[in-house]
Amino acid sequence: MRTLTAATFAFVSVVVLGGCASGPSVPDERLSTALGQLDAGTGYADTKRCLATFEYDSMEILDDQHLLFKDRNEVWLNKLRSRCPGLRRDDVLAFDMRGDRLCSLDTATVVDRFLFWRQSGPTCALGEFQQLTEPQAALLREAMQ
Repeated sequence: MRTLTAATFAFVSVVVLGGCASGPSVPDERLSTALGQLDAGTGYADTKRCLATFEYDSMEILDDQHLLFKDRNEVWLNKLRSRCPGLRRDDVLAFDMRGDRLCSLDTATVVDRFLFWRQSGPTCALGEFQQLTEPQAALLREAMQ
């Protein structure tokens, strides 16, 4: 019985990992193109290592490696240190930060909002924050639709 279980596990692992090895989806390709246009075009207005909690009032997940932080006047793009497998646009993130600032290398963990905010997904490290104009942010959002 144990051999059958191990064989089943090996088969499921190959199927799951095989699905992960497929190419990027269309939204990922559009986002990559939009990010490339930002880098090749005007670039970013400013780069910061940390954002104070009063510098943003909402956060939006674009894909498994890019987050937008925004308030009424500014938009900041954060490219995570590496891809965060399983991170989805509708996930809720809990940030592990020191003090009242969110900084590069701080972590974000996907939490389950229905089961008392317990960890339910990956933990990922933040990168630097790059300031965007609203048209640049709109370009990124459009690329994700």
